[in-house]
Amino acid sequence: MGRAVPMILTAVVLAGCGYVGGPLPPALRIPVQITDLRAVQRGGRILVTFTPPTETTEKLALTKVPEIELRVGETPKESFEIQRWAADAKRIDLADARSGGVEVSIPAAEWANREVIIAVRAIGPTKRPADWSNPLLLRVEASLRPPEALTAAGTTDGPYVRWKGPGTRWRVWRLDEDARQPQLLGVTGEPAWLDRTAVLGKNYTYMIQQLVGDPERPAESEMSAEVRIKHEDKFPPAVPVGLSAITALKTVELSWDRNTEADLKGYQVYRAEGDAALAKVGAVVEKPTFSDPGAASGKTHRYAVAAVDESGNESQACPAVEVIAP
Repeated sequence: MGRAVPMILTAVVLAGCGYVGGPLPPALRIPVQITDLRAVQRGGRILVTFTPPTETTEKLALTKVPEIELRVGETPKESFEIQRWAADAKRIDLADARSGGVEVSIPAAEWANREVIIAVRAIGPTKRPADWSNPLLLRVEASLRPPEALTAAGTTDGPYVRWKGPGTRWRVWRLDEDARQPQLLGVTGEPAWLDRTAVLGKNYTYMIQQLVGDPERPAESEMSAEVRIKHEDKFPPAVPVGLSAITALKTVELSWDRNTEADLKGYQVYRAEGDAALAKVGAVVEKPTFSDPGAASGKTHRYAVAAVDESGNESQACPAVEVIAP
């Protein structure tokens, strides 16, 4: 009975060791596939971006950035097989591969006016490569000049930007005075853009890019030079029309057609006796009517009216009308 205890204890100790069996095979440490490859032609460069893998296919962490193999090659004339394509494609040196996002700039001139395929893969610490990424098809354009001679002019509806240069399609970018990054306003087929979203009193900077090729993934020029403008209301309302004057008991009564501007503040009435110069009569009135009890009785007077907006812009005075004060 006393000899059974050591045997039981030995069995317990062996059971506590956990794994029972032969040694596990070494981990292959093959990186996972890169799945976020992106590429765009900008001017004379092809910009390629992707994120290096941080783990292996065995769910093991990669302690350092693996070797990266990035290749660019012409689209094969026959059926595409990625290993055969990769054998002939050009390998791009990646001296700055690092953790996080990677951006690579490749000169585009070598592939001008041709379609190329771009693919990337990681090579693990045991020199075993991952699967190739999604292959990207890209049409490389020969020349992509940015627009030039940008101008910006104020209008009642917003800044109006114009430019010159080759092309039939452009992106319009705007940088607000309180923003850090430019905002894409839209794409246009005309070398001009009216920014109806601008806010009065704010400063804006505009930049333009030429686009060529596939509407979904076009090649793009570098940004144009900037043009700056402050969106200000310097535009007066329309000149009032329909002014008429009639006499009443000790007053001259004026009326005219109402202006339709959304920012109209009111109207300024002008009066002159005889051939004298027109002068303001009172303050700005909101309604298109005016009663003048101050005209000299029995004298000929001329009246005119100007429209005034909320920014203080005043139109020219309308043609004057004459009346003899009662």
